[in-house]
Amino acid sequence: MRLKFPRSIRFRLSALYSAVAFGVGGIVLGLVYAAFRWQLTRQTETRMIVRGRQIVLGDYTLVIDPRLEEAQVRTLESLFNQFVLEQLARYIIIAVVLLFVVSLVVGWVIAGRALAPMDRITQVAREIEASDLSRRIGLGGADDELTRMAATFDGMLDRLERAFRSQRRFLADTSHDLRTPLSVIRSNVEVTLDDPTANLDEWRSTGEIVVRNATRMGTMIDGLLAAARFEGGQAARVNVDLAALVRQVAVDHSPTATAAGVVIEPIPAAAEVQGEAVSLSRALTNLVDNGIRVSPPGARLRIASGRDGTGWSYLAVADQGPGFDPERTTGGFGLSIVEQVAQLHNGAFQVHTEAGQGSTMVIWLPGEGDEAPATNPLPLV
Repeated sequence: MRLKFPRSIRFRLSALYSAVAFGVGGIVLGLVYAAFRWQLTRQTETRMIVRGRQIVLGDYTLVIDPRLEEAQVRTLESLFNQFVLEQLARYIIIAVVLLFVVSLVVGWVIAGRALAPMDRITQVAREIEASDLSRRIGLGGADDELTRMAATFDGMLDRLERAFRSQRRFLADTSHDLRTPLSVIRSNVEVTLDDPTANLDEWRSTGEIVVRNATRMGTMIDGLLAAARFEGGQAARVNVDLAALVRQVAVDHSPTATAAGVVIEPIPAAAEVQGEAVSLSRALTNLVDNGIRVSPPGARLRIASGRDGTGWSYLAVADQGPGFDPERTTGGFGLSIVEQVAQLHNGAFQVHTEAGQGSTMVIWLPGEGDEAPATNPLPLV
């Protein structure tokens, strides 16, 4: 079984601090000892002068027995110096040991104080669950590496919270919108089956209802698969001509719009982005389908592309429907797909609407600025 204590970053920082302090302190004490020894030797060899009953040793004068010869005096001094050096060495060893212990304790305390924000970050991360991403670290203090890391972690939590919220809304819209055509198909088929007198025309009418709702479900699933393929990295980013995309979608939806009494007005301004063409086409198709559905007969439906002054590109659909409150209305599965496609392209999905004045729905795709413009490229008319 491996020990966790030596693997602790606090222990390793303490050991590193202690090793550095111990090494530097040991070198300094060793240099002091060497300098002191050199000084004693130099004094013994060059600075000792015998004058009768006195010995002049550096700044000190000693009175000695005049019967001692100079060689004996030098021997006596050498023994004394040896004794002093041994005592000094003993004290230095004791000092080094104490330095190691003290540096280890101080390093442990300092590492603990330095890593205290890390413990807070770890605690918050453990308490966070996918169902509740509202917790934040909120680490204050000096603008250092730890506060910047905590701020980055909080920013990541903000993005995760928005992503999970969008995912929950997406799943709710998906389950609701897919359940509706299934219920219609099932109820119509059951009614026709329960009617023993049902004729060919009634079965044909039921078949048309089934085909229409099956087509609707297929469109939803195509949008879901396009978004999932792009999110999973299975679709490569290529240059997408948004103006060509607008013209193609306008042509494809002209028959449906004409049947609903809606006039499609394409406004394809030049703009190219790096993206996944299928998912962008599906997102724009969903916006157009939504616009045709909410527009009254005789209304205009404008489909536009272009580039903002900040460098951001857009796909926009403006209808003349009743408008809605974007804070209360999600728009169903179709608009959830649009929002997800925008996010996967690192863009934004915006709704500009007024009650009774219609709505403009915009997919902003990244440009030079950090934030998507809040302006409406197709003002309400």
